[in-house]
Amino acid sequence: MTVVAEALKPLPALHAQFGPPRVILSATGRTDIMPEQIEAFRFNLLAGKTLRESVINGTDGTPDLIIRCASYIDPVTRVVRYAVDYWSVLDYYAIDTTVRAVSEAMYEGVVRGEFAAPTLRLDLGRFTRGLASFYDVTDVI
Repeated sequence: MTVVAEALKPLPALHAQFGPPRVILSATGRTDIMPEQIEAFRFNLLAGKTLRESVINGTDGTPDLIIRCASYIDPVTRVVRYAVDYWSVLDYYAIDTTVRAVSEAMYEGVVRGEFAAPTLRLDLGRFTRGLASFYDVTDVI
């Protein structure tokens, strides 16, 4: 099956087929990796390749929220993994999987979820034209 066909499956079906995502970073400190490995994962994820990104900038022009889908090298296994990296001025977390299609579906879910239930206080103008006006940068339509 192609990556495109996999990405069209609903997220629960993808998780059933490929397994649930792994929490690698969390503001709460609860992750599925060893605590002593967190900094290595953070470094590798930040150095990874951004595949997709959605951003909300604050009034000062700097990002208040960044959601990205990225590929990175797992520092323990040395294999490529795909992550959804969520960072805001209020929270952060990253979840990953071995399958890009699963990561892409999770990314779109997080981007749409933030629009449906915003975690930031935003002016009403951001809600006038859907995702296009909500995010300053997005590739989800």
